[in-house]
Amino acid sequence: MSRPAPESEHCHTADQLEHPHDFGQGQKRKAERRATLVTLLTFVTMLAEVAAGLWTGSMALLADGIHMAGHAMALGLAALAYYLSRRHAHDRRLSLGSGKIADLAAYTSALMLGVSTMWLMYESAHRLLEPGALMPKEAMTVAVIGLVVNLVSAVLLTGKHEHGHGHGEHEHDSNLGAAVAHVMADVVTSVAAIVGLGAAWIFGWHWLDPAIALVASLVILRWSWGLLRQTAGVLLDREGPDEIRKQARKQLQRMGDTDVVDLHVWSVGQGSWTLVAAVVAHGATTPEQYRAKLRTIKNLHHPIIEVSYCQQCARERKQG
Repeated sequence: MSRPAPESEHCHTADQLEHPHDFGQGQKRKAERRATLVTLLTFVTMLAEVAAGLWTGSMALLADGIHMAGHAMALGLAALAYYLSRRHAHDRRLSLGSGKIADLAAYTSALMLGVSTMWLMYESAHRLLEPGALMPKEAMTVAVIGLVVNLVSAVLLTGKHEHGHGHGEHEHDSNLGAAVAHVMADVVTSVAAIVGLGAAWIFGWHWLDPAIALVASLVILRWSWGLLRQTAGVLLDREGPDEIRKQARKQLQRMGDTDVVDLHVWSVGQGSWTLVAAVVAHGATTPEQYRAKLRTIKNLHHPIIEVSYCQQCARERKQG
């Protein structure tokens, strides 16, 4: 099997074959503004909850504050990653674009959150064995405020206040989707803190407060581990979704008599993909024609196609 250059009536100049290098990361997203706004809101509330937890002696409230601290860090890194990805979208030193900056930021925040959660579990276990002073009434006031802030943050991130115009962007942005999930986890831990403080206030069950903090810590660790696995897969170029692979294979095989012998799809940013494919053409289809066919796949950028031409088919074309 050889690779003779197929006859073509048209020659393409370098300018015509030039591909955008931003891999879909060059435009400013609404998610960047949302993440920045929610980061500021979460950070202020986090400071209030941590201070109130230390003042009132509530480990559940402190747990919620630490949880919000981790999410404020994650949201802040996400907002910074959006900015850096956009700023360096056309930087040729980044061979596959700047999209993975967001995944690197998420991976880093997950590691830091895991460390802070270990400290929280130690303090909660110590308080469970040696109960200290607790001011449940005062702590509950701050916890309720934290719950309200979390609910507002969830609405801001999902964009539902914009009459549904942000829904499409959320569906294709795993970074923003993860941020929404983190805020909803904050809602759960805020409710747990309120329950624990209510039990301490009404029934005098002070032991329930650190116990709930331990349970909340396990929730945080589970989220942290899940985020580590997800982002590590992207950073290590894990194979992309089967849906995109099937679409790409189908589009390539539509170009006459074509066999797809190798195909790799991987993430190059939030909702952005690229691929490398090797095909055997039994006609005179050019790599540019294959790439043109792949343009119908949304969010697929800069595909690379290696074409091998059937030697027998080439001889038959010359004889004909």
